[in-house]
Amino acid sequence: MTPEELFQRWFVTPVQTLQKLDNGDGAFVVLMSVLPLYERAIVARLKLDDKVPAVHTIKAEVERDLAIQPTVRAKFWAIFRNGCMHQGMGLDGKTKWRISSSYGRSPTVLTKDGVDYVCIDPWKFAAHVLKMFKDTPALIT
Repeated sequence: MTPEELFQRWFVTPVQTLQKLDNGDGAFVVLMSVLPLYERAIVARLKLDDKVPAVHTIKAEVERDLAIQPTVRAKFWAIFRNGCMHQGMGLDGKTKWRISSSYGRSPTVLTKDGVDYVCIDPWKFAAHVLKMFKDTPALIT
C-alpha cells in the first residue's frame, strides 16, 4: 500500500469513525491523535521548505499556520500537546482548557470569571491537520 493509502486507513478513517459517536464523545481522543500528526506536519513542512526544524522555527510555523500569537501558541502547546502527550489529559494549571464545537480550528484564549481558558474545536482542528497531509502528501513520508 502507498503511504497515502496507509494514512487514510490509520488516521482518516478512524477520525471519521470517532466522529460518528453520540454527543461528540470521540472529540478528545481525536484531538489526542492529531496533535502529534500536527507536529509532524509542521516539521515536515519546514524540511520541505529547506528550513531547519529548530524549536524557534517550529513555534513560528505553528503561529503562522494557526494565525495565533506566541502567547496563545505557548499556552495551547503546554496544555494540549504536552499535557495530552505526556499525561493523557490537558495539562492543569493557571490557564484551563475547553473543547467545543462552538470554537474554531485554531486555539483562542477566552476569559470567564477571571480564569483564562484555551479553547478549540477538536473536529475542526483535526480536519485542518488531515487536510495538511491531503494537500501535501509529501508530509506523510
